[in-house]
Amino acid sequence: MRALAGTICLFGLAACTTPPQQAACNDLDCLTDRAHEYCAQNECKIAGGHAHLQASLPPSPAQREIFGPLADFVGQRFKGVRAGESTEINPDYQSWHWALGGSAILIKHALGDGTYGGDTYVYKDARSGSLVYVYITNAGFRTEGTMTLHDDGSYTAEEAVLGHDTITMVRSTSRKNVDGTLTMTSEMLENGEWRTGHSFTYSATTEHLPALARPSAS
Repeated sequence: MRALAGTICLFGLAACTTPPQQAACNDLDCLTDRAHEYCAQNECKIAGGHAHLQASLPPSPAQREIFGPLADFVGQRFKGVRAGESTEINPDYQSWHWALGGSAILIKHALGDGTYGGDTYVYKDARSGSLVYVYITNAGFRTEGTMTLHDDGSYTAEEAVLGHDTITMVRSTSRKNVDGTLTMTSEMLENGEWRTGHSFTYSATTEHLPALARPSAS
């Protein structure tokens, strides 16, 4: 099921409309359709119609306590390759950012051909104290789940899938490797039975996050 390829490892921004100069970006990143690049949380630099990715502020002690190793991914983009496949076969992209004043992590996600992607917000739930997330896709469904951080730097995620025809749950494990790559393996509950999902290896990249295809009239 390609539609859930990047759900966990998990990836509406307003376009920059200011003149070609520094401009405030509020909490979210700034995007121009031409550049497909995002700026850091407080400021964006516009030059010739392009928004350039700025260095992200280092995580605060409070952010590191809440998000653990996830905080180190903020300000980076990753390109994922499915196990056993070439990097040229529709890779999976993620771009990590601080959002909502730094109280949440926003992960922008897109497949290489732009046919599928979405936004994930990861934050600490005020009532339970757990690290939770919601992933909203351009395919008309969303997921809601909980992340658990482990002492070895890995993290697991379990989510309910809402609005998908056949898949109702997804579980995954992700970890950062000594060479700096990220690996993710998953399994999914499809038609009432658990089956092996996708396995990806992600490497840091400077490639642009692909623009998602605009929805077509039904």
